[in-house]
Order: sequence, then C-alpha cells, then structure tokens
Amino acid sequence: MELTELNSIINEVEGSAASATDQLDVFSMHDPYGGLMALIGMSIVFVVLLLLFVVFTNTPRLYTPEFKLWLNGLFSKRKASEHPDAALAAPQKVEDLSGEVNAAIAAAIYLYRSEMHDYENTVLTISKVSRTYSPWSSKIYGLRNLQH
Repeated sequence: MELTELNSIINEVEGSAASATDQLDVFSMHDPYGGLMALIGMSIVFVVLLLLFVVFTNTPRLYTPEFKLWLNGLFSKRKASEHPDAALAAPQKVEDLSGEVNAAIAAAIYLYRSEMHDYENTVLTISKVSRTYSPWSSKIYGLRNLQH
C-alpha cells in the first residue's frame, strides 16, 4: 500500500470515531443521567425473555402428530406445485407397520441396549475391624470435667 492510501484509511477511521463521539455527546445531552438508556436496555431484555418464554412453551406442540401431518401436507403441496407431473401420479400409500415388525424392532433395540452395559462383580465383602476403640468416638474426652 502506498502512503496516501494509508492516510486515507486513517482519516476514515478518525472520521468514524469522531462521528461516534458526536453521537455520544448528543445522546448525553438528551439523557444526562442514563435513565433512557437503562429503560431501553431493560425493555430489550424483557422482550427477549418474553420471546424465549413463548418459544419454550410452544416447543412441545412441535412434537405432536397433528403438527407433523400439517408439516407433511405443507411440503407435499410445495412438491406438487413444483412438479405438475407428480400431481397427476397416484398418491403414495403410507403403510402401517405390522405387529411382528414392531416386535422385531423392539427386540433388537432391547438386545442392543442390554449389551451396552458392563456386568460387574456385585459381591460385597464386609470385614469387621478388630480394634473398635478410637479416641475420636470416645465420649469421655468430649465431656467437660468440672472439678470443685
């Protein structure tokens, strides 16, 4: 880069910094104690918290069968409008799985999950300690000996 290009970049940066300080001066003239800034900041936080509340309370609705049907219908309409030949074709039949297939899937999942855990030795050995006296458990040292 040449020296003139560097000078022009420096002037742009200084100009933007000066305009930012001018904007801060104007804002501080209108709001000298910062009340408006605090009000704007708190309102932004509360609006975001309200939006998060709405999102989290409505999230379980995304997992309902009705929503899935609505979503499938929405995408099937879009596909039909994109491909007019597909709309003329016979609609595809969705087949339900039979009980035997469901049982085979459940058995496979059960066997897979049961093999994932390690079988550990569950034998417990409890050995009694021969020395049962300990000064930590003696109540003699905990009593106050008042001699008159």
